[in-house]
Amino acid sequence: MRAGLVFKKINIIAFIMMAFLMGSNNVLAQLDDPTRPPGYRLVLPGGKKASTKTYYSLSSVRISKMRRSAVINDRTVEAGDMVNGAKVIAIYPSSVKLSKQGKNFTIRLLSQVVKKTRVR
Repeated sequence: MRAGLVFKKINIIAFIMMAFLMGSNNVLAQLDDPTRPPGYRLVLPGGKKASTKTYYSLSSVRISKMRRSAVINDRTVEAGDMVNGAKVIAIYPSSVKLSKQGKNFTIRLLSQVVKKTRVR
């Protein structure tokens, strides 16, 4: 009688493991690897193609008497440096001016005002 219970438990555990392994392929295919560099994935799940547009993310700006630097796409840059094919033109307290293929554009630390508060 005891051997029958052990056998049932082994069958249940084996069934759970098989179900997990069979279903995990779909789950793992949908998970994104946080260690991949930005823009690495060119094909999204389901076969849709990702945009090839390069994105620039400004994380911080540091301005001192001697130096101006900014962190763009997790890389520290100064005026004149290149980041993802764009040249850093100028660094301001809350934005950075870039130039790519003859076109100038600005990226900002706070691109949108989330909510304006009213004082009553």
